[in-house]
Parts: sequence; structure tokens; C-alpha cells
Amino acid sequence: MLALVVADATKGFSKEEIKKKSRINEKEFRELVKKGYLESVKTRGIVRYRTTEAGREYCIRKANSLELIKYFRVKQVSDEAFLESLKSSYRSLLKTSPIAPYVKISDLRMKLTSELGISSEEFDRRIIELNNRNPYDIQLHVGSGEPSEGVKTARGVYHYVIIK
Repeated sequence: MLALVVADATKGFSKEEIKKKSRINEKEFRELVKKGYLESVKTRGIVRYRTTEAGREYCIRKANSLELIKYFRVKQVSDEAFLESLKSSYRSLLKTSPIAPYVKISDLRMKLTSELGISSEEFDRRIIELNNRNPYDIQLHVGSGEPSEGVKTARGVYHYVIIK
């Protein structure tokens, strides 16, 4: 799994770099390629490898089953840091939102999960908690869109947010 994390870059890494950083042998490396978790990328005649979407999904499934990862994920981002990043990301997305002051939750989720390194489920849980604590400051709104892109609560699926 570490090899897939190491190789998760657009340009990719050489086979040797991946093996050295993740401490895997040739057989394990070939197995990752065979399973379709790593793909080769040719850049100026040099062969590099990067993680595929299937490799990312495999990592996410494995990481969610590791108690240590769950513990660190929750402890790594404090509530204050999450709220500050949420407000900052909202303000930056607000500038390009065609329906301001509304921002799509899916855009906000994508930005924060990438920035903070948290899962989508963690983002959803936290934004729902913030809305429940203070519905004036974190306002969730319904709208059209795929149910998977919104935040699912007991009251329905919300696709937009206003943060004050």
C-alpha cells in the first residue's frame, strides 16, 4: 500500500524510487503493476510509474480498515483547524461560484479533503456537526445534483452551503 501512496503523482516515479521509498521487492512491484494499481508513463523516453484510480481505491479501502489510520486521521485535524480551513476554502470558492453566496458542497469537499488529507466521510460528518451546532453560521441548502455529491442527513440531501 505504501508503494501506491509514494507513486501517487501525475509525473510518476521510477521503479527504483518506488521500491526504495516503499521498501518493496521486485516481485511485489510487478504484482502491483499486474493488478493494475500502478501504470507506466513514458516521459521523454523514460519509463515512470504512477498510481491508477484502482490503486487509489485500493488504498482507501485498506486505510479505512486500519485502526491506527482512523485514530490519526481524527486526531490530525483539530476542530478549529477544520473550521478555519472550511471558511478559507469557502471564501476562495465563493469568488468563482455562479450562484454566490451558495457554494457547491462537492467542490468544497474536494478542496478540503485534498488540503487537509481527510476522507469524504470525515468531511461530511464534520460539516453536519457544525450545522447542527450552529445552523446560522453553517447553512446547508437543498438543490439539484447527484445524491452522491451532496451531504446526506436525516432531513435529506444537501448540495449547497453558505458559511458566515
